[in-house]
Amino acid sequence: MTLKTVLITGASEGIGRSFAEVFAKQGHDLVVVARNQQKLNELSMYLSAKYAVECKVYPMDLTGQDAAKELFSTLTKDNIHVDILVNNAGMMQVEKLHESDEDVLNRLLQLNVNCLVNMTRQFVVPMIARGQGRILNVGSIASFMPTPNFSAYGASKAFVLSFSEGISEELKGTGVSVTCVCPGMTETKMLSHAEGLERYIPGFLKAHPDTLANDTYKALMKGEVVFLDKLANKLLVQWATHYPRWMVRSVNGLFSKFS
Repeated sequence: MTLKTVLITGASEGIGRSFAEVFAKQGHDLVVVARNQQKLNELSMYLSAKYAVECKVYPMDLTGQDAAKELFSTLTKDNIHVDILVNNAGMMQVEKLHESDEDVLNRLLQLNVNCLVNMTRQFVVPMIARGQGRILNVGSIASFMPTPNFSAYGASKAFVLSFSEGISEELKGTGVSVTCVCPGMTETKMLSHAEGLERYIPGFLKAHPDTLANDTYKALMKGEVVFLDKLANKLLVQWATHYPRWMVRSVNGLFSKFS
């Protein structure tokens, strides 16, 4: 049996769109999910024509509490079996916590944490029953360090990393692997809308989403549990995890004052 069908959340733009093209290029059929139906339709037509794969569109807001269960139920009714789950959907809020919009904050936590867990819970069960599957969770370089001025985002990505590593051990021997990719600064709409944060990021630290997606695909298929995509990111993580936490916290706090 082959790992044929890939479900990608947040597929309409940015890293998610790049993931969709990489998987299509490798011959996988796709199920793409995001809120913007027009962008998904355009993506589906483009990928189907270019790579001769099947690309099914499911427009959906995943911030709803029962969104993962509803999506799984819909796909089951449509007789779609997901072999690879890419939990890419996420959002960022760049504000001090006490100044943040409460509704946006809770949508962020619902999407970045609860939805990712619920999606994994729903789709991993049939993967285990079939004895094969892949799960790709999108963390961040922020998974490894505190992020003042977008603390909830950083904490949500730290959760994604810890969760991914934990379930990767739980699933040993089942035929299902879990990979957490932790990108650094990537040239996406999310970064460009991060309150000018991108202006303070050196060019060598920024990755193109297509390159990131390509490298991540290889890591996923190898069964790597944690994947960092650039040497600069690996060095940054080494620094953040080996120096005293008070020092990392203070340096990040100083950086946040300028950004």
